[in-house]
Amino acid sequence: MTLSKPISAGQAQAYHKEEFANANENYYTEGERVRGDWQGQLAAHFGLTGEVQEEQFARLSEGQHPLTGEQLVRHQTAREYENGRGEMVRSMEHRAGWDATFSVPKSVSLTALVGSDDRIREVLGKV
Repeated sequence: MTLSKPISAGQAQAYHKEEFANANENYYTEGERVRGDWQGQLAAHFGLTGEVQEEQFARLSEGQHPLTGEQLVRHQTAREYENGRGEMVRSMEHRAGWDATFSVPKSVSLTALVGSDDRIREVLGKV
């Protein structure tokens, strides 16, 4: 697993828009477009099902309820302040989240491809 530094709401929205608009270079492509589906307990709690809509994603990244727009978390704006060493520091705006990438070890991929192990290919295809 690889975890990014915290990303702002603006960064999250730009990333989402870029990744979902560029189906030709994305391995999540289904047909001519990239699809994302809501999953998990929190999605169920919010009543989110089916395909991720850009407006819902934008609201979540801003700390709002994805359907109603109700503010769920206090929004933090960036500000400048002096730290303990007397340096001027700019804080980060509202943190929308992190980008997490989950990958199997290279040995698993090699076993599936070079070793022609169809069992591993089948499991990897379901992930």
